[in-house]
Amino acid sequence: MGLYGSSEPGLDSERLINQSYPATLEILLYFVFLIAYAVKLPIIPLHTWLPDTHGEAHYRTCMILTGILLKMGAYGLIRINMELLPHAHYLFSPWLVIIGAIQIIYAP
Repeated sequence: MGLYGSSEPGLDSERLINQSYPATLEILLYFVFLIAYAVKLPIIPLHTWLPDTHGEAHYRTCMILTGILLKMGAYGLIRINMELLPHAHYLFSPWLVIIGAIQIIYAP
């Protein structure tokens, strides 16, 4: 997105989606976005902040955290990673399924 922003004055998502990226750059961008969204979702092993936050938060804050904030990670993963970086998503999607299955079994 930074490379795009340096050459274009606006942020048109259709133009970003239709643009092709080199494979290594696409995989690197996907991995960096995945780590950021994994913390926000929270995905194992980056989920350790969530129980502490729920325990310390006021009930209103806890409702906002659960209802809105955690869903933004999934939305970003779908919106950014799937649409902008489809080839890297094809490579990473089996690993996401495995991590999801482990999370269903392991996560409290």
